[in-house]
Amino acid sequence: MQTSLNYFYRGILLLLVIFSFSCKDPVEEKCTHACGFFVKCTEEAQKIKIEGELLKSATIQCIDGCTRFQSQILTCYDAEPNSCNGMAECMKQSGLDE
Repeated sequence: MQTSLNYFYRGILLLLVIFSFSCKDPVEEKCTHACGFFVKCTEEAQKIKIEGELLKSATIQCIDGCTRFQSQILTCYDAEPNSCNGMAECMKQSGLDE
């Protein structure tokens, strides 16, 4: 009886661990993709390479802004997922550049 309870509790613990790693916030995940695209567009437009701590800081700030203003930013990203100019124009029209 003791052994079967051990296996039961181990099974529950294993399931909890699996679910905790597989539950990702879909908004944050989509914002991560949108921000990666935005950084790439910025590099292309400014003809620079963003690296190291600046890249890390810019990405964190972008994701933070994206999660706060997700409806505008993600709408623009969905509408123009492959166009830097299209995404920038959409964000201007939504008033995010002010």
